Amino acid sequence: MANLISTKRSIGISFATQYVELTIHFLAVLALARILSPDDIGTYSVAAFLMTLLHVFRDFGVVQYVIQERDLTAEKIRSAMGVAIILALMVAAALFFSSGMIARFYDNPAIEKILIIMSASFAISPLGSLLIGILRREMKMQEIFYIKTASAICHVAVALSLAVNGFGAISLAWANFAGILSFGVVANLLRPKDIPWLPRFKNIRTVLSFGGIASLGNAANIAGINLPDLVIGKIMNMAAVGYFSRATGLVQLFTRLITSALLPLVLPYFAQLRREEKDLAAPYLSAVEQLTALAWPFFAGLMLLAYPMVRTLYGSQWDASVPIVELLCLAGAISTISLFAAQVMVANGQVRDSTYSHLLALPFRIGAIFMAAPYGLMGIAIALIVSECIVLVIVSWFLHKTIRVSPLSLVSACRKSAFVTICSSVAPFAVKTFWEGDLSRPWLPLLLGIVGAAIGWIASMLLIRHPLMGHLLPLLQLLTPKNRAKHRQHKHTYSVKSVIKHLAYHCGLLDAYHRFRNRKQLTVVMFHRVLPASDPRYAGADPEWTMAPESFAHCLAFFQKHYHVVSPEQVFSALNGEATLPGRSLLITFDDGWADTAQYAQPVLEKFSMLALIFVAGSAINQESPFWEEHVYSFLATDPNGASKLSGFLQESGIHLAIPVQSEMNEKSIKAIVRQLGEIDQTKREAVTSALTAFENALPAMLDTRQLAQLVASSHTIGGHGMTHQPLTKVADLNKELKAAQETISAYLNKRSVDAMSFPHGAYSGTVVAQCRSAGFQYLFSSSAHLNNVTAKLDVNNPVGRIHISERAILNGVGRFQPAQLATWLFMRPLNKLKQTSELQNG
Repeated sequence: MANLISTKRSIGISFATQYVELTIHFLAVLALARILSPDDIGTYSVAAFLMTLLHVFRDFGVVQYVIQERDLTAEKIRSAMGVAIILALMVAAALFFSSGMIARFYDNPAIEKILIIMSASFAISPLGSLLIGILRREMKMQEIFYIKTASAICHVAVALSLAVNGFGAISLAWANFAGILSFGVVANLLRPKDIPWLPRFKNIRTVLSFGGIASLGNAANIAGINLPDLVIGKIMNMAAVGYFSRATGLVQLFTRLITSALLPLVLPYFAQLRREEKDLAAPYLSAVEQLTALAWPFFAGLMLLAYPMVRTLYGSQWDASVPIVELLCLAGAISTISLFAAQVMVANGQVRDSTYSHLLALPFRIGAIFMAAPYGLMGIAIALIVSECIVLVIVSWFLHKTIRVSPLSLVSACRKSAFVTICSSVAPFAVKTFWEGDLSRPWLPLLLGIVGAAIGWIASMLLIRHPLMGHLLPLLQLLTPKNRAKHRQHKHTYSVKSVIKHLAYHCGLLDAYHRFRNRKQLTVVMFHRVLPASDPRYAGADPEWTMAPESFAHCLAFFQKHYHVVSPEQVFSALNGEATLPGRSLLITFDDGWADTAQYAQPVLEKFSMLALIFVAGSAINQESPFWEEHVYSFLATDPNGASKLSGFLQESGIHLAIPVQSEMNEKSIKAIVRQLGEIDQTKREAVTSALTAFENALPAMLDTRQLAQLVASSHTIGGHGMTHQPLTKVADLNKELKAAQETISAYLNKRSVDAMSFPHGAYSGTVVAQCRSAGFQYLFSSSAHLNNVTAKLDVNNPVGRIHISERAILNGVGRFQPAQLATWLFMRPLNKLKQTSELQNG
C-alpha cells in the first residue's frame, strides 16, 4: 500500500511538473509565434534537430544506465559522471567545428551562429543531466519539479526578451543555453547529500557498453521523428519547415500534456518490477489500455478541430499547417500503442532488442519520407502514417519476443479505448460538419467541440467502466459540492508568505543562504515532550511543548540533511577552546526530565545515531506527577468540569482568582489560569494543586532512576535544570537551589559531576550566571532563540542560546510536516543576540 501511495504521489508530482513546464513554454510559444516569422522558426528547427540528435550521444545512455543499474554504487556514479563529461565535450567540439559546413549545406548563415551557441550548451549540460537520472531512479519527483520549473522560467525569459529586441532565430538558441545552465545550477542546489562530486575516468567500460547500444537506439528513434524537418529544409524552404514544425508541435501537445509526465516514471517503475522479479506483460498492457483511452480521443478531437485550434492559438499566418495537423494526428494515434515499448525492454535488461527495433524501423521511415518529399508537406505527412504502421508491426514483434506480449493482446487492450474515442468524437465531428458561424471567432467552435468531447469521453468511460476511471473517480467526486465542502474542512490555507518560504526552500535558496550565513554557527535546538496521540498522557499535555514521535523523526531527518549534528561533549570541548566544531553544527537538547524522553524520544534518536543533552530538574527524578503548571494544565484539559472544581478548591482555601467557568476549556484560557496561580503564595498553590486529580497521573510523568540510567547507558549527557524547576531569578535561596540540584543529580549519576545547566523557564541574570558557575555548572544554556558563534572560547557572561521547536510551527493544517517552515524557523535566527538578562522567558 505504501508503494502504491508513493507511486501515485510521484505520478501526481510528475504531472504537475509537466503541466507547469508546459504552461510556461506554451505561453511563450503563443507569444513567439506572433514575434518570430516562419523562416525564423524553421531555421531554428533545423539546428535544434541536429542538437537533439547529438544530445543522444552526449548523454550516451548515462541517464538510462543509472536508472536501471541494480547496484548503483558511488564508484559507478563517478564513472557515469566521467563518461557524461567526456562525451559532452566531444560532442560540443564536433558541433562547433561542423557548424560552418552545416550552414553552407543549407545556405543559411544564421544556422552557424545557432550551432555555435548550442555547442556551448552541450559543454555545460553535464552539470545537471546525471543528477536528474539519479533523482528519477529514486522517484524524487518533487526535486525534479523545482529544477524543471526554474529552467523553464529562465528559458522563456531569455527567449522573449531577445525576440522582442529583434534577435530572431538566435534568441531561441540563447534561451536554450540559459535553460540548460539554470537546470544545472538548481539541480546542484538540490543535489542529494551522498552523491559524489568528482568524476572518475577509469573503469568506464560498463557505462560505455550499455550507453553505446542505448544511444544507437535513441538516435535512430530521434532521427526517424525529426528527419522530416531536415528533408523539408533542404528540398523546400525554411518557411515550409516552420509550417511543418508548428503542426508537429501542436500534435505533440499530448506528449507534453500526458506522456512526458509519465515517461520519466516508466523506466524506473518497470525496472523496479524487474528487480522484484515480477512479470512485465500485464503491467505493460494495462499501461497501453489506459494511455490509449486518453491519447486516441485527444488525437481524434484535434484532427476534427484542427482549423479553429490553429487559428485560435497561432493566428491566420499559420493556416497552411491545418491539413498537416489533421494527418499527423493519425500518425500520433498509431504511435501511442508502442510508446512505452522501448522503456519496458530497457527495464527488462534487453537494451539490445530495444535498439534493434529502432534500427529496423529507421530505414522504413527514411525511405517513406524521401519517396514522399516531391509531393510536398501533405505527402510527407502521409508517409509518416505509413511508417508508423510499419514501426508498430516491428515493435510488436520485439515485444512478443522480450516480454511475451502478443499482437492480439495489444488489440484487446485497445478495444475499450476505441469505443471511448468514437463517443468523444461525436461533438467535434458535428462542429466540423455543421458549423457555419463567424469564422473570425474561431475560439467559439473550438470551445463547443472541446466541451462536447469532454462530456462524451466521461460518459463513455463511465458506461464501459474503463480501468482508468478507477484513478479519476476520486477527483470527480471531489468536484461535487458535498465532497468539496468536506475537503475544505481539511484544506490548509497558504498565505503568500508561506508560499514564498516553500519555494525558497525547495529551490535551494534557503539552504544556500544557510550554508553561507551559518557556516560558523552552532544551532542548539530545544525539545520538551515527545508523545504519540495513543499515549494516555497526550490528552493532558501542553501542545506548545509536545511533539509526536513522527514529527520528531522528521526534525531529525531535517537536521541530518542540513546540519552536522554534534554530541554534547563536542560542544563542551569547543566552548573550552579545545576543539573546533564542523560548519553548521547542531546540538539537540531536552528540558525538564520527562519520562517520555526515555520512552519515545530515545528510540528515534538511536535510529538516527544522534546524541542529546538532557536537562533534568533534581526534584523531578522518580516523581509520578508533573510540575505544578503541567499538572494544572492536564487537569483542566481532561476534566470537563475542571474549571468549576478548581474554583471550588480556591474558595475553600480563601484564594480569590477570576477563573472562567466554560463548558470546554481551550489552551488560551487554561494558560491564563496557570499564570494567575503562578502569582499566589507557593504554599497555598501547592495545597490547591495537590487536590487536583489529573488524567496525567494514569502513567508516571517524570523520569525514574531506571530510565535515567538507560539514557546514560546510551551515551546521552545529563545536565541540570534547577532543583525545583522554579525560575532561578525568583527562588528564595539561589545557592541552596543550585547546590541541591548539583548534589541530587550527581548522586543519581554515581557521583559524576553535572557540568551543564539550562535555566528553568529561561529566566536568568548576571547573578544567576555567576552562582551557577560557582556551583560547578560550567556550560550554561538559555532559552534565548539565537545562533551561537563558537569560533572563540566561551564568554562567561554569554550563555549558549537555544531555539525551541514547536510542532505547530512545522506542520500544515492537515498535520503534514513542512520542511520549509522548519528551515525558516531555524536558518534565519539572529546571531548571538541576547535578550535582557533580567527578562523571564518560557522554556
